[in-house]
Amino acid sequence: MTRRLRIYGFFGSWILLALCGIVLNILNIDWAKTSTPRGIFIILVVGVLQGSVMEFPVMTLATLLLGGNRRENNCASADHLSLVLNYNLLAVSQDDIDECLQTMYSAYMGNLSENVCAVLVSATISEELKAYELEVRDNFRALVYSKLFWEGIKYASGNRDLIDSQRLQHIWSKYDDMDTGDFRRTYLEDICHHFAHNFMVIHRVTKVLKKCGQYQDLMLLSNGDTEAYTYTDPEYYGSCARPPREPLFHESEDTKNIYDRHFDYTFVLDSDTMIEPGFALKLLKIAAAHPERGIIQPAIKLHCTFTDTLFMSLEQTRQDIYEPMTNAVTDLLGQSSYFGKALIRNSVYIENVIGTRDNLIERVPVDVLSHDTFEAALLKPLYVGSVYLLEAPSYNYVAWNIRERRWNRGEVLLSMYFWKNAIGKPMRWIQRKLQGEKFNATKLRTESKLDFVTSYIAHSALRQMFMKPLLLAFIVIHYQTHLHYRYASIIIVMFLVLVFPKFATCTRENYKFVFLETVASILQFTPEAMVGCVRIVRAIQANITANVHWIPQRAVEEEFKSSNPFLSAWKHLWGYSLVSLILAGLVAVYFTDGMFMLFMLCSLFVLPFYTGVTCLTPNMTSTRRTIIAEDEESLIGTGKTPPANKDHVKPATKRKSIFRCFHMFGVCFFLDDQYYLNRV
Repeated sequence: MTRRLRIYGFFGSWILLALCGIVLNILNIDWAKTSTPRGIFIILVVGVLQGSVMEFPVMTLATLLLGGNRRENNCASADHLSLVLNYNLLAVSQDDIDECLQTMYSAYMGNLSENVCAVLVSATISEELKAYELEVRDNFRALVYSKLFWEGIKYASGNRDLIDSQRLQHIWSKYDDMDTGDFRRTYLEDICHHFAHNFMVIHRVTKVLKKCGQYQDLMLLSNGDTEAYTYTDPEYYGSCARPPREPLFHESEDTKNIYDRHFDYTFVLDSDTMIEPGFALKLLKIAAAHPERGIIQPAIKLHCTFTDTLFMSLEQTRQDIYEPMTNAVTDLLGQSSYFGKALIRNSVYIENVIGTRDNLIERVPVDVLSHDTFEAALLKPLYVGSVYLLEAPSYNYVAWNIRERRWNRGEVLLSMYFWKNAIGKPMRWIQRKLQGEKFNATKLRTESKLDFVTSYIAHSALRQMFMKPLLLAFIVIHYQTHLHYRYASIIIVMFLVLVFPKFATCTRENYKFVFLETVASILQFTPEAMVGCVRIVRAIQANITANVHWIPQRAVEEEFKSSNPFLSAWKHLWGYSLVSLILAGLVAVYFTDGMFMLFMLCSLFVLPFYTGVTCLTPNMTSTRRTIIAEDEESLIGTGKTPPANKDHVKPATKRKSIFRCFHMFGVCFFLDDQYYLNRV
């Protein structure tokens, strides 16, 4: 079956199931007791809701038919290609810097090659923190030099079994024909010096475009530009425009080192994104076989250990369960979303997204937050499930909720550009009224035309986001409508979202995890009808008022680690419990048959308790981990290495024994211990 027929079958099945749902909803209404306008209204609401929900069974069927295994991609020689590992950071504390540069060091050493370098593009504001970034960079440079020097000595001595296999293949083997004495005396120090100084930190001058502006300017710098020519036109960007010919980066030796090197690919990464040894080089080989692709998107694998919270384990489990569906659907469609962390071909990106001095394009809106949606729509990423990046899940529900709110705000902003007349103009009018003189009118220089499949991928987050108010609207109005089977529609929706996809992903090895994840999802996502609506309202409010208070995720995590998680959860979520109590009283008084609404309100009421329980760890402590190579531990505290140097657990106050029993029952008794240990 050709891909075109698969796509027609995918969307045709979706439409067919949605139409069947509408017919069943019409039959379910008691038209003798329900007025025609009310009946039509509920059919429209439920039809849109169930139409969105039908995406899940269609994806499930696609996975069952096509298989959810990871696809292997074609590879080609990449010896002629150059790569920069680009980490991006806006630090608010020294811990942010330590974590980011530690992660960059691990990725760099695990993928070291003659054509690979690592660059942290910093947008940090504090001069003190900027200086600290350079200090930590120098510490890691010393570590790179020291590690390579001793490997070089071992190589020259013939002890190749003691050398990292990746570096032996990509660095030391190039000197096999050289006399070992000449190698030590003439070349070894220069080799170590070269690789140490390819571990770099540069500071960006402007904050325009935030993260995607950081790697856009890095591409331009490596392409031979030192002064800005993008996003400088006030006619389009108002006060967001940066001055023409402004330096891209503050002058430094690292800036000069990057200038005009014409990197072929930029591997865009976040401060907490880890790369397995050799994976960046493997991804580069896949990119070499697909030079027409602007973005090569690896899988994102969440990872955690027994020192992490139960919520993190649940998030990891959830991703593992749904991975087969991602593999199948991306293979069927031939493209995927861009997750903000991927391998980007510089020439294709500049040509299609930025433009040149003589032909500006600037397709990404200057005030965009979800830049990856625009870039994916333009460059149609190739999904590579066989290569993955490692990331830690959100620490707990509160951190997850804050992240979701930030993403919702980005999606609302995107909708203003995707539907500039239906949403953009009304929102701009409201912004102008509420913001007054602070309002900054911005325009998009170059609009993009999206095909059907690309639009489907680009709007996936918006569809899931607006399912929440539709679900809440249905729950409210269906009690005023006479139905033959009152709970049939909502039970079908919950079944299709939470249960049916498991038929494509449940196996003999993971069925316990599937059951546990399903129960946890009911507790976590049943309140989403209300919590999701609050999140959307706050996202819209942030966009129209420009009154945004950004809460760093690390600050939330540290708060929970330093205090009782149940009290911290109550501090952040008490309002939902209070509202659920009030609404439960109203439901009990005014609705004689409000069972499902009461169930939803009960799950909303226990949300703080659910958050507190899932903040616990198997050893019932709050922890903080920093991962680093074990053989570097001896250098801690010498002033030549960064702080925090190996798997490190800092215990906090132990919780009450009842919670220990509850937690150990849920994780160690219910699940297969050995399987769980192997998995994490």
